[in-house]
Amino acid sequence: MDEERPMLTLVKSRFVGDVEPPLDPAEDGLMQTLSMLCSFHTAEDLASFLFSEMFQGLTGTRAPFVMFEIGVYLDHTKTLDLVSSEQGIVFADSLGSGVFENNLHQVVNERDAAVQLTAWYGAVWHERNRFE
Repeated sequence: MDEERPMLTLVKSRFVGDVEPPLDPAEDGLMQTLSMLCSFHTAEDLASFLFSEMFQGLTGTRAPFVMFEIGVYLDHTKTLDLVSSEQGIVFADSLGSGVFENNLHQVVNERDAAVQLTAWYGAVWHERNRFE
């Protein structure tokens, strides 16, 4: 049986501030998991995770303290930065694919996250952009 490959990955990129309040054991466990490459089969799967109680509990009640990196599973040079905090989720396109105005997008909700991730993936994984 041939399994379909994942579409996107998510991994902790770097800390950008102090963790306040400190992580509880469950949050620390999630952070440890996110320190390893996590894969998602669809943009909807990743969006669902970003709006899950678990992820929002980790990031959605704190000032920005960590950056995450979203990547194309088959080409890890195609990446998108993600910051999540009590102000919400922001996608930052350091590659400048042109999908987001000023290369930033403030995510509105789970559906918006899925739509924007799909648009970004289509732009960076399109055949003409694969090896740039």
